[in-house]
Amino acid sequence: MAKIVKSGILVLVFLGAFFAPAFSVFAATVDDLKQQIDQKNQEIKKLEEEIGQYQTSIDEAESTAKTLSGEIKRLDSEVKKLNAQITLTQKRIAKKELEIKELGADILNTEDSIKNRQENLARILDSLRKTENYDMLEIFLKYDSLSGFFDELEKIRNLDFSVRQNYEELKILKIDLEGRKKKAEAARKDLKNLQNDLINQREIQKDTRAEKTNLLSATKNQEALYQKLLKEREKRRAEIYDEIRLIENDLKKQIDFSTLPAFGNRILLNPIDRGVLTQEFGLTNFSKYTDVYGSNGHNGIDLRALVGTPVRSAEGGIVKATGNTDYICPRGSYGRWILIEHPNKLATLYAHLSLVHVSPRQEIARGDIIGYSGNTGYTTGPHLHFTVYDARTVQLRQSRVCGVLPYGGYLNPLNYL
Repeated sequence: MAKIVKSGILVLVFLGAFFAPAFSVFAATVDDLKQQIDQKNQEIKKLEEEIGQYQTSIDEAESTAKTLSGEIKRLDSEVKKLNAQITLTQKRIAKKELEIKELGADILNTEDSIKNRQENLARILDSLRKTENYDMLEIFLKYDSLSGFFDELEKIRNLDFSVRQNYEELKILKIDLEGRKKKAEAARKDLKNLQNDLINQREIQKDTRAEKTNLLSATKNQEALYQKLLKEREKRRAEIYDEIRLIENDLKKQIDFSTLPAFGNRILLNPIDRGVLTQEFGLTNFSKYTDVYGSNGHNGIDLRALVGTPVRSAEGGIVKATGNTDYICPRGSYGRWILIEHPNKLATLYAHLSLVHVSPRQEIARGDIIGYSGNTGYTTGPHLHFTVYDARTVQLRQSRVCGVLPYGGYLNPLNYL
């Protein structure tokens, strides 16, 4: 038995010395990738701080947006923030590519280790077989059957520490390999999402620049013309919300709560990751102290979301319609919006978007990115307006002043989030 153990240990020592240089080269490569990833993390942190400063400037400019110079300052700050956001996404893409390379190197190393362990086992077992040849006849004659003979051989193999150690390590390596492959697949999916974000952020930046150009063109850079423009927008806004209020008050009567999902948490997904509520449903303080909604209250909720924040579908379903009220009544209503009908008899509206990422009749899953938040339509700052309807009451009607708009018997979204 001492011969068996000694032979196995000699094989392991030999193999360890043979593969040591390759492992050293691999370790150097991985260390270099880790260093590059750490550098990207530092660059990302710096950019996030810069974006925070730009957002502070935007928030300050909101209070002066009722003047032309204030609105131009806000738009300039928004463009600078979007520039920084684009650079940030590029850094995140570079970091994710490095992480994928690191995972790839880890996978190759793990595959090599598995191969080495398999070869170790084969060599040790072969050594055991040769060693035991000296006493094979004696062992064979002890048993009346071949099964007993092979059982004894199996016991001899199991007693060898080197065999058992390699076998256990092989199992661990295979589990580790599967885990790394899953991480690599998730990282590739993240990379694709980041690449899509970059394309969409550039589109949003382009639209923001165009908004500034159009504003200067419409006002001829004159404060008096800007004030006149604001008054016209406010007049249209009041007409639009009066129309929405009258139609939706009638549609609310058609809501059938008995066939809708029971109230409960996470029946619908929050459309903004870690979204923070900034205005509740119904008779809020904002609705009480302004005439924005007439006497009807707020027909949804508002969630804080900077321009360019991904907006997710609250549930799977079919895109019923999309639109952009700013084409006909700039800054007068929902701006860019998406309406989705869900199988559970609910429908959801997402408004004030900077970019729409879906098309009518498109099937989407819960949590899919459907657009990006913005500041389009009538807003007092960037946010997502989110309305939940009884889907059976939803109608798309031609407004008297603002093109086609979605209407419906609306429900309190907080009962389903």
